[in-house]
Amino acid sequence: MEILTMPTAAYEIHIRGRIPPDQLEEFEDLRCVTVGPALTVLRGRIPDQAALLGVLIRVHSLGLELLEIRRLPDEQQTVLRVAGRVPAVG
Repeated sequence: MEILTMPTAAYEIHIRGRIPPDQLEEFEDLRCVTVGPALTVLRGRIPDQAALLGVLIRVHSLGLELLEIRRLPDEQQTVLRVAGRVPAVG
């Protein structure tokens, strides 16, 4: 039986407001950028859907307001698209 796994992907998670330093420790594998007083962006690679769900559960359990989550394009595919080539699927 073959087990299919999702490749690691980069995500950007937008949270309303600033995340206090003690709560930022919960997101140690993600980079944090504060955009003004009203927005915090967490960014980094997440290994699979279970890990992504874990991050979202932490956001919720800390009482943070999730505004947006976005999967960032794969860098290799982006380079190929810019060069005018379409990456192979599969």
